[in-house]
Amino acid sequence: MRIGIVGAGWMGHEHTTAWRNNAPRGTVVAVADASSERARHLAGTLPDADVRTFADLPAMLSDGEIDAVDICLPHHLHTQAILQAARAGVAILCEKPVCTTLDDAATIGATLAETGVTFMAAHNQLFQPSLVEAKRLLASGALGRPFVIRSIEAVQNRGFVTGKVPIDLGGGESPWAWRADKAKMGGGEVLDTGWHATYRLLALADERPIEVVAMTDRFHVKQLDVEDTGVVMVRFASGAIGEILTSWAFAPVGGWHFEVGAQHGSLAGSRTRLVHQLHGWTEAVEIANEPAHTFTDEVAHFLDVVQRGAPSQATFADAARVLQVTMAIYASAEQKRIIALPEDPVVPGEPVA
Repeated sequence: MRIGIVGAGWMGHEHTTAWRNNAPRGTVVAVADASSERARHLAGTLPDADVRTFADLPAMLSDGEIDAVDICLPHHLHTQAILQAARAGVAILCEKPVCTTLDDAATIGATLAETGVTFMAAHNQLFQPSLVEAKRLLASGALGRPFVIRSIEAVQNRGFVTGKVPIDLGGGESPWAWRADKAKMGGGEVLDTGWHATYRLLALADERPIEVVAMTDRFHVKQLDVEDTGVVMVRFASGAIGEILTSWAFAPVGGWHFEVGAQHGSLAGSRTRLVHQLHGWTEAVEIANEPAHTFTDEVAHFLDVVQRGAPSQATFADAARVLQVTMAIYASAEQKRIIALPEDPVVPGEPVA
């Protein structure tokens, strides 16, 4: 497949590494960016000297030489890029979040249905080895019915700077500069890094969320006028309770990314370990793994979906559900009440009376 990278900043570099690791199944043949310097630099990191550069996505699409686009743009540009690519008939891999409003999600969903193009959300942490094994254990029934599921994505962000950065991080404006602009960001930390915690929770639960209640605040990142921390409770259709802890203000002890308390036992996972223990057993079982470049595994899965028809682990509906939960988090924090979630993921939640 011939791939076009859209956005040559920090995330564009991460995705380009993933494509290099998946060659020759997918080969980057074009880079589009508003900065010609950034585009040329990213193209220069690829082994093929003939990688073409473009000022924007429409110019890249009009060239007619690509089979898929990999969208690595700031949040507020995702909707337009997805719609342009879908109408051009090319497959789409898009970084998080899919978009920043449920109205945009509805438009995207309708356009994808009309055009029939393949869309996959870039939910890279779905491919973290500990999460893959945890999902296998839960699906096997070994732990019985899950009661409480906790998803954690928290770090103290000491690098939130808005000045110039080196070209290998995108050059020019820092990738944090547009994040300080709510109009471009679309929200705060919950919509950004918290997106990982939310899709991880939904993947572990593997069922529909029905209610959300949340508190948010800004504790540490003074450049923001929105939240840098969110604490969220989610009720699922089975009655299971989910918890999201996400922050740019602190890092929790131990580095755990998720925990599950279930009928027959409990488990916890991090980037390099999965620990599980049946209730009453004297010792836990620990599985260690080397840190994975999850972007590489994500791209491999995208290629499987497009080339081999594999079932996608991050469909548009999955991404829309993450956005619905995220918007409910903001509504709950603002209104100080529980928000009920409709079955249709592109419909906003309603306050519980």
